[in-house]
Amino acid sequence: MHEMEYDDLLVLIRETISEAKKTQDKRLKAFTNAITKSIMSLYSGRPSSLSSSPISADDLGVTPNTGADEFYEIEAGVFPLAFDPSSIDSEIYEEGVDPFITVVLEIDKNASSFNVSASDKSITGVSDLGIHIAIETPHEFSKNDMGKLRNEIANSVRHELEHVTQGEVSDQPARAYARGKKYYTFLHGPSDVASNYAKYLMKPAEIPAHVRGYTQNANSIEDLKRDIESLLGSYADKGLISSVEKEVIFDTWIDWSQSNIHRKGFKN
Repeated sequence: MHEMEYDDLLVLIRETISEAKKTQDKRLKAFTNAITKSIMSLYSGRPSSLSSSPISADDLGVTPNTGADEFYEIEAGVFPLAFDPSSIDSEIYEEGVDPFITVVLEIDKNASSFNVSASDKSITGVSDLGIHIAIETPHEFSKNDMGKLRNEIANSVRHELEHVTQGEVSDQPARAYARGKKYYTFLHGPSDVASNYAKYLMKPAEIPAHVRGYTQNANSIEDLKRDIESLLGSYADKGLISSVEKEVIFDTWIDWSQSNIHRKGFKN
């Protein structure tokens, strides 16, 4: 092969990989939006666009996160990314992993404060893959705060869906394609910080999940930096991380975003 042909082939391969990564991002963003829309509808007492049904606390395989009296199971659909068969333990999943995603939602509208929490496993046992979203709002929660609620839900959903892609990195049954060694290469790691919470934020599973979650609502790198700065600042104010750790985490997350967020407006 002539040198020029080889160079052209390398360029084509790089462009193909870049386009595939952009497609992954678009698919997960749209999937997140669909789930978020249905959660917001159920919270507001409206029918959801995705198929859903009320369930009870007795249907859960775990203790509820809140004092909720509303529980729903949402059939979100087939996960939009393909899983690498070589990442699946065939002795446990003899017929492969079912890529259908279910979402368990619990709603407590009489909480003492506003909070959205989430986890990355199916907690009813009806699917191989799933996520769990718990919403707590005070009784006097204003309609003016619905935008804040929507953003927190979208962030949480995208964060947990990222964990679903991670395979053994996040104790998941399968790993999505394009989640290899390069994807989990970071500027700094847990050994570069001292506090337990900082070490948690620097885990290989958590860096992509946090960045992807905050990217869901951001329109530019400036938005992303602002929101991450605000999050880490709140942790520093609470004494969970030091000011030095805050800078290490911020630099690591933003550096990772530069290699992995393939959207217009997200490059420094």
